[in-house]
Amino acid sequence: MKKTAIVILVLTTLFSFSLFAQGQKETPSEEQPKVITWWHYGSGLAGEATDAIVEEFNDTVGKEKNIRVQAVYQGKASDVLTKLKAIFQSGTNNGLPDLVQLDGSGVLDIRDNEYLISMEELAKEDGFDLSEILDSARLSVTYKDQMIAMPFNSSTIMLYYNKSAFDEAGISRPPRTLDELAQAAAKLKKTDAKGKVVRYGFANVPTTYELIVWLGHQNRVSYLTDKKNGHTGIPTKVLFHENGTMVNFLTKWKDLYATGSLENLTSDVNGAFASGRVAMMVGSTSNLSTIIRLVGDRFELGVANFPMVDENATGGVNVGGGAIYALDNGLDNNEQAWQFVKFATSKEQQLAWHIATGYFPVNAQTYTMKEFQTHLEANPLYGVAIRQLRESDPELQGVWIPSAYQVYYAFQTGILKMLVEDRTPLETSKSLEKEINTYLEDYVRMTQQ
Repeated sequence: MKKTAIVILVLTTLFSFSLFAQGQKETPSEEQPKVITWWHYGSGLAGEATDAIVEEFNDTVGKEKNIRVQAVYQGKASDVLTKLKAIFQSGTNNGLPDLVQLDGSGVLDIRDNEYLISMEELAKEDGFDLSEILDSARLSVTYKDQMIAMPFNSSTIMLYYNKSAFDEAGISRPPRTLDELAQAAAKLKKTDAKGKVVRYGFANVPTTYELIVWLGHQNRVSYLTDKKNGHTGIPTKVLFHENGTMVNFLTKWKDLYATGSLENLTSDVNGAFASGRVAMMVGSTSNLSTIIRLVGDRFELGVANFPMVDENATGGVNVGGGAIYALDNGLDNNEQAWQFVKFATSKEQQLAWHIATGYFPVNAQTYTMKEFQTHLEANPLYGVAIRQLRESDPELQGVWIPSAYQVYYAFQTGILKMLVEDRTPLETSKSLEKEINTYLEDYVRMTQQ
């Protein structure tokens, strides 16, 4: 009897221990954090700043809410889009990241996709007030009145100039219009004893990037295409020829070229400017930190508002850059993904992001922070771009257009031909209208099929 009792006791103890052991094995599984995968294209300073945001989230909010973000660098923005499209074309959401960073060229491929989760819907579910996001930034990612993504690496375009060269040439202020730009460029041009140009006044060959503004800010706000540059639907035709904005711009551009001070440079403009070979250029505000480092102590750097086509071009500049999109990959991580997006665009993180990269803060509350004001006082060049943006019409938006790369090069090639082959602005505008409309018509026809 005693033996039986002992056996029962031993078995009971072993059974209890077994249950306890099983519970011990299951507990870690239940406490494993939700892993959020974020594909991005941040490299250099932006890559370091991206890693810093992710690390801080994982150590704070992520730890508190049992979420871990895994940032995966996927190469350039075009590489990210290529990898994303490959999964879309497979007809499944298997392998999709929870979040993905895309620039404007990728919007057309994602905005109507069945696996896209509207960022506005995620914000509403959390009770987040979207008025915290700058109007111009919010509208830059709005499609059919819905904010489909969260603006993140947002930037504008501005003028960079060699202030030392300006002082040498007796120019007291940066140019406000293209006419003034042509006059300043002519004064800044330098040649050697043999007549070879050793310093150009300005360097650029306009592409979609610059033309969104040079055409768009005319008459307060004008659009390159119908459907509000693609923000209300698929563009079916360009508008720049019929509304006269392209001819007006090209006329001014040809006058600039006639001064002999414009270099038709399509690559490494930053390097040419930093070396002193070019006295003025236009570029993204996000380049400011890089330009400051490249210039060093070679000369005094100045920045100014993007030059207007003329005095009637009062629309300002649009918001460019990229945004974060949320995707349904079947893992039910929506809420956790939103927590990271909200953290990354908080006023504090946007301040740190701006200081590290030069991208402007998309959170309106960042601009009221004492630390932000202190930063601008110590780094006044950053304030120029921000003032320009806040004075601009938020309805001036980037263009979401099919065949974006073909359109980009169509502008570049067409404008170069006008200068080199001495074509008229009207002829060039008509030719560009015809070529780009063909791309749009082909796309519409293909999607209808």
